[in-house]
Amino acid sequence: MKASVSDQNNLIELQRIDSAIMQATHKLKTLPEREQLTAIHTRLAASAELLATAEADLADVTIDLRRSEVDVESVADRMAKDEARLSGGSASPKELEQLQHEIATLEKRKAELEDGELEIMMLVDAAKEKVATIKSDEEGLKKLELELNIRLENSVTEIDREIALKKSERTLLAPKIDTALVDLYEKVKSNGGGVGAALLIGNTCDGCRLAINAVEMERIKSLDSEEVLRCEECRRILVRI
Repeated sequence: MKASVSDQNNLIELQRIDSAIMQATHKLKTLPEREQLTAIHTRLAASAELLATAEADLADVTIDLRRSEVDVESVADRMAKDEARLSGGSASPKELEQLQHEIATLEKRKAELEDGELEIMMLVDAAKEKVATIKSDEEGLKKLELELNIRLENSVTEIDREIALKKSERTLLAPKIDTALVDLYEKVKSNGGGVGAALLIGNTCDGCRLAINAVEMERIKSLDSEEVLRCEECRRILVRI
């Protein structure tokens, strides 16, 4: 197969454009923001579970605290009634003695309940702090998520613009090359990892980076400049510099 030197040179330029499109497309799919966003979504999901558990714990200890407060109030009310009867002076000596004993017992009970209430209050404070910490972390993650989405959108826009530009260049260049040569290039490119044509630099194929043996190089040198060459190793189209 033969093709003009101009067509062969244009084919290399077409390969450069296709390589740029391929690299940009790969970059588009592997932008670091995508992986970072996936990680953030995983952390947000875990945070939501932690928050649900923490809020449930807070609700439980809040109920416990209210029960403790009611118990303390109930004992305080009984003490107030007994103290009122005691100070009223209308009770018999035996009743007064019983009231004093009951008040002493209630005071002890009230002190125990208040100690328990204090412990529960500390649990409530700890639960509130945990909920606040999780919410704060979640807000930070959502802020970072927003920033990453903006960065991702900007990167995607830039790369899409680059791809569109290269595709436009390709649309203009491809029709200038012999159709048969382009068809061969496309076929080789589909089997060659996106590379259908490569330069012959010295005695090395720039496609597979392997050296061509001396016998084959002598044969190549003897061929007409319009003869379309193929690498014996990777079968890509070789274009002489």
